[in-house]
Amino acid sequence: MIFGDMYRYVQAQLGLQEIVYFDETLLSKAMINQGVMDLLSRTRCTVRCIDLHVVGGVSQYVVNDELIGLVDIEDGLPKVQRDSSYQPSFTMIRSDILRLTPTPSEDGEVQVWGVKKPYPMVDDDDSPGDEEHGAIPPDFQDAIITYALWKAADYADDASSAQSERYRVLYEGQDGRGGRLGQIKMLVNKRGTQRAPRRRVRLSGVADARSWIG
Repeated sequence: MIFGDMYRYVQAQLGLQEIVYFDETLLSKAMINQGVMDLLSRTRCTVRCIDLHVVGGVSQYVVNDELIGLVDIEDGLPKVQRDSSYQPSFTMIRSDILRLTPTPSEDGEVQVWGVKKPYPMVDDDDSPGDEEHGAIPPDFQDAIITYALWKAADYADDASSAQSERYRVLYEGQDGRGGRLGQIKMLVNKRGTQRAPRRRVRLSGVADARSWIG
């Protein structure tokens, strides 16, 4: 699914304008890109293996906004070299402070599975399936449109037809824990017994020397 088809569908469904003096195209584009972010952050349907640089004796690090969230952590050692009692873990303090347990004993790297922040789609041929735009599987991309319809209908304030609430329920369910999001989370969890492809990504802005917290 490409960006051009997605935002034009939203415009057509809600009757948004595309005229010189009242162009709502930017709104529909923005809602699509917000939908990508919301889907990734709430379902974690796409994760990548990322190297974080650590310093011996330092347990807390500032994580910049290139990461939406963390899912899992590994020590990077082969099993034959790993003490069975050693169980690396992490805690997110607020949204930007990462605490590693146990504290690294020496300088090096730890590998984390995280959700990378995507670049916004701009060109009509861009796709949420592109690596840089979220790498969202095609089967899940319909949820992005439903999110955009929800938010754009809320903007249009069509109270008489209650379109916004209808799209919200389709997207997240009546209580915010169901709908299409709930279905995607269930599918993601079913696949959780399999390892995501080991795609290693270096993030220059994560836990650099100026960001460490002792």
